[in-house]
Amino acid sequence: MTVEQAAGPALDTYLDAVGERERRADAASLRHVLAPESVAVIGASRQRGTVGRTILDNIRTGGYAGRLYVVNPRARQISGVHCLASVLDLPEPADLAVIAVPAAAVLGVAEQCGQCGVRSLVVITSGLDDAACADLLAACRRHGMRLVGPGCFGVAVPGIGLDATFAAHHPQPGQVGLVMQSGGLGFATVDRLSRLGLGISSFASLGSKLDVSGNDMLMWWEQDDATKLAVLYLESFGNPRKFARIARRVCATMPVLTVLAGRTADAPATAPLMSREALFEQAGVITARGFGELVETAALLATQPVPAGRTVAIVSNVGSAASLAADACADLGLTIHRPHGLTRRRLRALVPADGTVTGPIDMTATVTSTGYRKCLELLAADEEVNAIIALVLPTGATGDLVAAIQDADVGIPVTAVVLDQPESVRLLAPAHNGQVPAYNNPEAAATALARAAGYGAWRTEPRGHVPDFAGTRAEDARALIRGFLRQEPAGGWLAPPQAAELLHCYGVSLPVGDDAVMPAGIEVSVRLAGDHVFGNLVVFGLAGPDADHAARLTPLTDTDADRLIRSVRLAPALPGHAAADLGALRDLLLRVSRLSDDLPEVAVIDLAPVMAGPGGTTVTSARVKVMPHQTQDEFLRKLR
Repeated sequence: MTVEQAAGPALDTYLDAVGERERRADAASLRHVLAPESVAVIGASRQRGTVGRTILDNIRTGGYAGRLYVVNPRARQISGVHCLASVLDLPEPADLAVIAVPAAAVLGVAEQCGQCGVRSLVVITSGLDDAACADLLAACRRHGMRLVGPGCFGVAVPGIGLDATFAAHHPQPGQVGLVMQSGGLGFATVDRLSRLGLGISSFASLGSKLDVSGNDMLMWWEQDDATKLAVLYLESFGNPRKFARIARRVCATMPVLTVLAGRTADAPATAPLMSREALFEQAGVITARGFGELVETAALLATQPVPAGRTVAIVSNVGSAASLAADACADLGLTIHRPHGLTRRRLRALVPADGTVTGPIDMTATVTSTGYRKCLELLAADEEVNAIIALVLPTGATGDLVAAIQDADVGIPVTAVVLDQPESVRLLAPAHNGQVPAYNNPEAAATALARAAGYGAWRTEPRGHVPDFAGTRAEDARALIRGFLRQEPAGGWLAPPQAAELLHCYGVSLPVGDDAVMPAGIEVSVRLAGDHVFGNLVVFGLAGPDADHAARLTPLTDTDADRLIRSVRLAPALPGHAAADLGALRDLLLRVSRLSDDLPEVAVIDLAPVMAGPGGTTVTSARVKVMPHQTQDEFLRKLR
């Protein structure tokens, strides 16, 4: 039985068992990369400023306490370290070898490393062609060595003083795990997180990603007590569905962030944008829209608890800034808290007469630090409040409002906006609330909170299940597909009667005859789109080429289908928008998903328009494209 034929609990049990074995094996093998007791640098030069010499110097000055070897046949010693003439002269099988030799020499060096028992390689050298890459990977597998790279910037584990990179500055130890395919952006991220005070638990630049992948790093961080937050920048996915399963498991206990790059039409994105968005959202990965937003969101998630909801109280001594924060929150799907009852009455006693207590809270420009602190504590005690944005502009007429934020006794997430600070984000010194992220504009604070609140909602939402529809005629549908491909071996579009019959096998009916009455409602579209990297997507939205659309990867769970409907803000537009309307839409999406999983030969389904109204949904037109398909296990290890 193939993975595609398995379903339900049996498939989950199988994949859980496979995942647990791989997780243990991965941790054991990556220990030689990320917790090595001995390191060999191969290719370090006597000339300062070269890549190999910089890596050697960084390891020496970073505080690494393990055994360090240098291989250079043309030098007796470099930086005070005795040089060996050959890899074969290593006195022990090194845990990690960092290779920075010319491209033509890489394969020979890797083979020598394997012969003397080296356990893992980091290949800095770039410029290897496809054949050389294949040979390098084959050598690593033949000798049981893990491989980072080639064409990478190295690895770093600041907690043990290991800086096997050629960065200009040592990373600071901390709690953020970082994996990047872009080495330059990786260095920039390491530097920003270090200067911010979050620091790095471990960093890997993957380069060509022949072996060690983002999946491997996620599994390492899952068992690494030093890592509390993971940051990814991946330009390609060898096995997206496997990534989704691993990320979903990791995200259940640890925030994972990424940047959604390549959103412009001419950007060189390896993976289609909609597929990547669907993959990340379903897996619980928090998606930032840029480098700055990534760092700003990381500052919040690394220092504050995850919000339990989307209701935000806004407190400020600058009314106009509070209004900007409220607008930003509303645009991002956050709810502004409007105090009432006892909370409002108590606020009235704290806020000056010319202030505002109806939300956002305007404490006016002359508020005292004590009054500001008490206001924060009062709002935090309100069960309706899930998070607080505290905006301040220190003046000569106020007390120390930044200290008031630090000293406030609150147990919910707090973000500060300090309007006169030059940094886009910094961490306030630890006090009663620990470290509080402080931004220099309201929009950044609102965005970080929205990303954190979305993650909190995903983490508490039921995972859902893939339903099993009674009456589905999968064998009849397969016979129809086989018959079509016998006549059209290259594939093509089904004739309208064939398309209607195929859909009918899965409980999706089309009106019959020219006089069929169309129900009232709004026009939506449901589309199944194939992706050779990610698999099939169910795309849903309002009808029309420029309308809002969203997508999820198959197989859809009932929770996926509900989120897909909500993500295009469709429900309020439905006449009467009773639960039955959304239930009928959910049913249609799930049936299309089930058809896709049962029949991988179906490459495209285009249902448009679909009339969604109080009485249910009606598919008025359908087009189906069928293509030959070669069955494979989508959970097998693939790297590129």
